[in-house]
Amino acid sequence: MRFPIRPTSIAGRLTAFSAAFVAGAIFVAAVILWFIVAGVVREQIDQRLDTQIEGLRSALVLDRTGQIGLASELEGPPFDRPGSGWYWQINSGASTLSSRSMDHHNLKPGRRTADWRDLASPRPRPGELEDENGHGLYTRTLLAAIGDKQVEITASAPRSALTDPAFRSLMWLVPAMALLGLTLLIGTYLQVRFGLKPLKRLTADVAEISAGNRAALPAADVEELKPVSSEINRLIALNERRLEDTRVHFANMAHGLKTPVASLTLGLNDDNDPNGSLRDLVQRIDRRIRHHLADARKSAIGQVAQRNVPLRPRIDDLVLVLSNIYRDKSVSVRCDVEDRLAVRCDPEDVDEILGNILDNAFKWASSIVTLSSIQKAGFVDIVIGDDGPGISDDRIKQAFQPGMRLDESVNGSGFGLGIAKELTELYGGSVTLKNSQDGFQAIIRLPLSHSASS
Repeated sequence: MRFPIRPTSIAGRLTAFSAAFVAGAIFVAAVILWFIVAGVVREQIDQRLDTQIEGLRSALVLDRTGQIGLASELEGPPFDRPGSGWYWQINSGASTLSSRSMDHHNLKPGRRTADWRDLASPRPRPGELEDENGHGLYTRTLLAAIGDKQVEITASAPRSALTDPAFRSLMWLVPAMALLGLTLLIGTYLQVRFGLKPLKRLTADVAEISAGNRAALPAADVEELKPVSSEINRLIALNERRLEDTRVHFANMAHGLKTPVASLTLGLNDDNDPNGSLRDLVQRIDRRIRHHLADARKSAIGQVAQRNVPLRPRIDDLVLVLSNIYRDKSVSVRCDVEDRLAVRCDPEDVDEILGNILDNAFKWASSIVTLSSIQKAGFVDIVIGDDGPGISDDRIKQAFQPGMRLDESVNGSGFGLGIAKELTELYGGSVTLKNSQDGFQAIIRLPLSHSASS
């Protein structure tokens, strides 16, 4: 069944379908009841007319001249009221007898209706005709033999005697059916509301997991939702394992770099690093290594990372550090990220993601780096742009490949964008690179914290 306007909710769809079904059922029931009432009324009219016909047949006699007559008077109500439509007539061909109600008029032959019940019995057969005033009549006709004469006995009732009782019944029936339909609709609405409560509870539980307040879904109360809950919990566990495996991978890599970095730190002094820039860089590397090692330890002992990280303070800290590192370039920064925004990520992962992207922006910018934010359906897009030369469209995808450096003339390891992309995807986000009119943009999508989105 197609609705002109499709409801957008399951409850609306079920209620709309139930309303259409109830309306159709009530209409069909009303039509059936109409035929039942009409049939009962017709049966009563048939009995009355057949009784009159049988009385007339029993009273028929032939006089000495062979003319038909009645042995007794059969002019009882309602066949004694002129113009009432309650008539009887006996036609033998040569002569005609009729009721007082016909007022000296005759019934003309009319259309007979077929009734299967009359075909198997000698009962009078139904028909239809009009009186002299054009009023419809319902008739019953019986062919009978009196002596050697064949006579036709007809009794009639006004058509309104069949239809008026049925219409009067409908005057009570229609409001009763409408009240029944309204009751059914209210019951259906309450049933739908009660039946969909487990779905609403499941939605609330998923929101709790998304906000970091719950680790997994509880067991569903209804059988139909148990497979759904089990599958969602399986996906949550799979995602946690992927996150743990990735962090362990980073930890292993960081552990392998720890010793070389320590040796590099010991090898740097005022003689080979007079301004301390190399030692600052090594310290940054060491902090990242310690971060990944700490993450691995937290995953191993089951600690839960913080899931409500304000963005603006961390961006300001990163901009301050990078401005000092690239102070020779005199890059200006314009930040339009809202102060109230917070993301559901580990704070060190936020620094890792934003730090790698911002480092590239400072590295390639000619004079300005811009930051802005856009909220989209539970996520926040952090747009980091620079007025640098950008990357050709056919090489943008290569920028995420580990170890890939698109320009060997600039310092870098080629791992920063790949690490940022992988960390972002662990939280259900993404990193998109594209050229713009003013240079180049990186769009980082991260999940918005529950407190910031509410």
